[in-house]
Amino acid sequence: MKKNHVTLTIGAILVIIFGFMLLTYQVRHTEVAIRETITGSAYTIDEGFKFRFPWPINEIHKFDKRIQNSEWNFETTSTKEGKPILVKVFATWQISNALKFFKSFDGDLADANSKLADLVRSAQKTVIGEYTFEQIVNTNLDLLKLTEIENKIREKASESTDKSGIEIKMVGIKRLGLTASVTTAVFGRMKAERQARIEEVTADGEKEAKMLMAEADLKANEILAKAQAKAKVLRGEAEAASAKYYKEFEKNPELANFLFNLNALEGSLKENATLILDPNTPPFNLLTQPNKASKE
Repeated sequence: MKKNHVTLTIGAILVIIFGFMLLTYQVRHTEVAIRETITGSAYTIDEGFKFRFPWPINEIHKFDKRIQNSEWNFETTSTKEGKPILVKVFATWQISNALKFFKSFDGDLADANSKLADLVRSAQKTVIGEYTFEQIVNTNLDLLKLTEIENKIREKASESTDKSGIEIKMVGIKRLGLTASVTTAVFGRMKAERQARIEEVTADGEKEAKMLMAEADLKANEILAKAQAKAKVLRGEAEAASAKYYKEFEKNPELANFLFNLNALEGSLKENATLILDPNTPPFNLLTQPNKASKE
């Protein structure tokens, strides 16, 4: 009897657990849910712990409401002037209306991703066809319109996805590819642009160098003019000072001759030297006949 009671108790507990599981469900904060009734009506359920009738009276459909990321292969697109370019785009999107999403795709994320790919590719071809090749592929960032193109693709694709309960958060160009013929043309144009830039920088450098040289010459001439003016002033002062001594020497020519000889002798014997000269040769006669030389 005791064994039967235990079995019955365990069975009752299991029935309660399974019954509880059939009559309840939970919607997490990362999910959005649709409750579908046996009559075919459906409505959105908020997150939390909920009660329900068992299937087929109620059927619960849950979807991930977090941001999804979709990426597709390269797609050949023509620019405004007809040049082919390979573009690989990606899109981030989110379920904005669970009921519209359920009715449009029957809750199938793969189906939603496939239809989203068609919409984005169609918008991509339309938008890129409005821009020139240089606005998409260029080393000059001021000419690039990639951000503008991405925003326009998102806006164009969103015109249809809003009806399906999908909100496109962002569309981005992940990679760009070029065909062989276009690649050769692009490299040639880039080389020409670089060469033009080199010539421009060289011309600017030469112009700046000429300006610096002209400025240096002007400054040098100013310095030279100031130096010459100062030299003239000093020369005038020296001549004025020497004129005073000349007047004194004119009064006493013998003293002037003596001082001249003395300065010459001092200049000759500044360093250690051996001289063999006639002792009567001025100014060396001062060494042997100082009195006679002074009298002369």
